[in-house]
Amino acid sequence: MIKGLLCLRVSSALYNGLQVRGMAASVDKAMLSKLRKRTGISFINCKKALEQFENDLEKAEKWLKEQAQKEGWAKATKLQSRSMSNGLVAVVSNQQAATMIEVNCETDFVARNNKFINLTASLAQDCHQALLQKSEASLELDKAVGSLVTAEGKSLADLVALEVGNIGENMLLRRAVHLKGNASYLAAYVHASGPEISSDSECRLGKYGVILSLGQIAAPSREDGQTPSLEDIGHKLGQHIVGMNPRLVGSLDEKEEEEKEDESDEKKDESDEKKEEEERLVFQEFLLDPSTYVGELLKENGVTVDTFYRFACGEELPQDEKEN
Repeated sequence: MIKGLLCLRVSSALYNGLQVRGMAASVDKAMLSKLRKRTGISFINCKKALEQFENDLEKAEKWLKEQAQKEGWAKATKLQSRSMSNGLVAVVSNQQAATMIEVNCETDFVARNNKFINLTASLAQDCHQALLQKSEASLELDKAVGSLVTAEGKSLADLVALEVGNIGENMLLRRAVHLKGNASYLAAYVHASGPEISSDSECRLGKYGVILSLGQIAAPSREDGQTPSLEDIGHKLGQHIVGMNPRLVGSLDEKEEEEKEDESDEKKDESDEKKEEEERLVFQEFLLDPSTYVGELLKENGVTVDTFYRFACGEELPQDEKEN
């Protein structure tokens, strides 16, 4: 009788094993391949999802993304102390509005990974669309940018967490800035520090980015009679701002007032005055033509710079010191 029970148990175990193997074999290979392409998640996990939901592609995809996001948040929390000095800056711009974001990761290897590139481009577009709904003419956001919600109802922070789960390296949507055109001309420049990464005509990615708002207040007074377009001026100013890193726009009128004050009052320390001038865009030697100053370039073309923003990927920010 004991022998009979043992045989029955073995037969039962074999039957159950065949059932499990039968379930595994019943996974639709075309569905498996499609699910893998849609999610980028490993075949073994895609297979488990299809087994669990009996080849229902939509349910399997939804479940996989939820699990990857949970895992991503857990990994991000675990890895949050790791330095993230690499990544990309992305700019989405047209004449209605311009948005620039910075997304950080740990290594340059991941920064050059197609998944990370696509994530950054997607975040830039989603961020741009969300900020278009705001009424402010200009907005600066730090890490709070992650709370912005996409049209599908997902927060930008959730999208980052999902990729942390997939890639396995800590990542962060660090900051964003947004400008609306209104009556100004919006210009943008991206410096890739290597082969330029482009996602589409409106979104460009690199290691440095600039967006700026220009105004045209007078007819050009150039001696050569040539009138460069605002697009050309904006592009050249973007290159200059990336290279020279000014902090403020400054004003030529402001300079004249300071010179008058210096005649009657005690002069400032020369080193302090020089530093202040070096940080103001209009007083800097023009990067592409050191024989002239940016202020002179603007004046002869009848152009003003209303405001500008410059992002350098991984640069130290004032709030970083406060957090440390």
